[in-house]
Amino acid sequence: MAYLVAGFLAGLALWMWSGNPSARSAEADRTRPEAPPAGPRESPSLVLEMCATLLESGLPVRSVLEIVGGHVPGYAPLTRVSRALELNVDWERAWRQVPDAVRELEPSLRFTQLSGAPAAKLLRSAAASGRKREIREAEARGAEFGIKLVIPLGLCALPAFVCLGVVPIVISLLPDF
Repeated sequence: MAYLVAGFLAGLALWMWSGNPSARSAEADRTRPEAPPAGPRESPSLVLEMCATLLESGLPVRSVLEIVGGHVPGYAPLTRVSRALELNVDWERAWRQVPDAVRELEPSLRFTQLSGAPAAKLLRSAAASGRKREIREAEARGAEFGIKLVIPLGLCALPAFVCLGVVPIVISLLPDF
């Protein structure tokens, strides 16, 4: 028991000696340069909902692409698509240079552009199916996390259980020497 208290006090002294770690990490964060976003930060489902709302307000697809590309972080390539469509470039050719993460919007917006029919319900349906897919992917990642966590927990908890639970019982059962 004395070793446990001594270890705790030593850890406390070390923590107090090292200073406030949260202040150091905040200082390090201020000096680190901010990296540009690698891809879209908003989910495609949310962007489809935005597009549906803009289409319901009466805007054409070109204007919707221009607005979303200009105001939603990570979707700037949509402004190029909008400008290409404004120059009467073919739909497939306009979407050719767009990254895959942004290209997820293309099939849902294609129907509206090519048919001219109001497709807000179609976009909202695509957004709902995208949200369901995202939920399934998150559940799968959570299940994988549980599986990956078993080995580290076993490696950390089992020796502690043996040292603190089994060894004292074995020592107390040994005859006095």
